[in-house]
Amino acid sequence: MRHEFAALSHIHLQPGKTFEHPTEPPDFVHWNSPAVEVMTDFRIVHPITIPPDVSIDTALEKMKQAGVRLLLVVNEQQVIIGVITARDIQGERPVKLVQETRIPHSAIHADAIMTPQPEIIGLNMISVRNAVVGHIVETLRQLERQHVLVLEIDDVTKSQTVRGLFSTSQIRRQLGEKVLADIVPAHSLAEMQHEIR
Repeated sequence: MRHEFAALSHIHLQPGKTFEHPTEPPDFVHWNSPAVEVMTDFRIVHPITIPPDVSIDTALEKMKQAGVRLLLVVNEQQVIIGVITARDIQGERPVKLVQETRIPHSAIHADAIMTPQPEIIGLNMISVRNAVVGHIVETLRQLERQHVLVLEIDDVTKSQTVRGLFSTSQIRRQLGEKVLADIVPAHSLAEMQHEIR
């Protein structure tokens, strides 16, 4: 079997050569810049994931360490069963759960407050390729969300792959403006208190 293959020709590395780097998003964008310039592309950046039985305190700590505000919740087969955000953890959901069940805050698992898979919405990558930053900002504003996934859909099978993510914090950082600070209104006392901090 091994003798069926021919060896490839080889060359010597020239002096002073560097190596290829993944394309970095631009530091600053404008409202009319291509939307993909503010998208976290999972072909370049690995998404941060957690299993559903992780405590929300551990999940929040993982977010802080990774510098993100959303985690994908996956099962043992790495299938996405939900998403959880810093807002979920620091908002009203855990407070209500403690009041209703009397379990301690430290015992709440991610799957108890995550947004479950059937409720997750995303943007089609085809639409994203033709969009600009302003379109994404307005979409997030209308959805009243700080994050939205980007889905790539196979033309033949119609199967979806999560290709990436838009985040208001990243868009705000790259726009260099605080225009998105109030993109998601605080709907509860707990969320308003968190916004004030």
